[in-house]
Amino acid sequence: MDELIVGVNLFAVCLFLALLEVHIEGPHGWAEKLPTWRIDKPWIRKLTNGKPITGYHVYVNLVILGFLHYPVILSKWTFVAELRTLSEYFLVAVWWDFLWFVTNPHFGLRRFKSENVWWHKQWVGRIPMDYFMGTIVSAALWLYADWAHPTIDSSIRKWFVLVGVIVGLTVITAGVVEALKKYRPPRLPG
Repeated sequence: MDELIVGVNLFAVCLFLALLEVHIEGPHGWAEKLPTWRIDKPWIRKLTNGKPITGYHVYVNLVILGFLHYPVILSKWTFVAELRTLSEYFLVAVWWDFLWFVTNPHFGLRRFKSENVWWHKQWVGRIPMDYFMGTIVSAALWLYADWAHPTIDSSIRKWFVLVGVIVGLTVITAGVVEALKKYRPPRLPG
């Protein structure tokens, strides 16, 4: 039951981050038009799968990591808790990014393609390689936590429940966003 609550909470974090970022960035992803510092060297792009490092992304990710660590700080820090928190962070990174496309009126699912998204350089079919890598890292960290401290409560099943809740709520959100596009009131002139 806890993983259902955590899954809903992680989804809410992803959705609200995506909505906030849509309002900040508009149609210009990866902080393209924001007044932020950038490190854009060829060796950086190799490390980041083709993206420059921006101050905006560094700081927003540090805020996310800080909030995700709050429960660990309130309880006793353990290596296993750290692994689980980092696993959740990688899930948030993937789904927050995808929800940016789902909720962004300048993109939506129809424009979620490699030719429209310069900052995701490598794709497998219609999915950015970053999403596969983030999900694999998340699962690996979760599994490593199980291996590092096996208990009767340890199970990759909980990770799959978290992912399932996030995926399910994302599908619902995409449906609602698409339905709302049909019923959007006309814009007022000026």
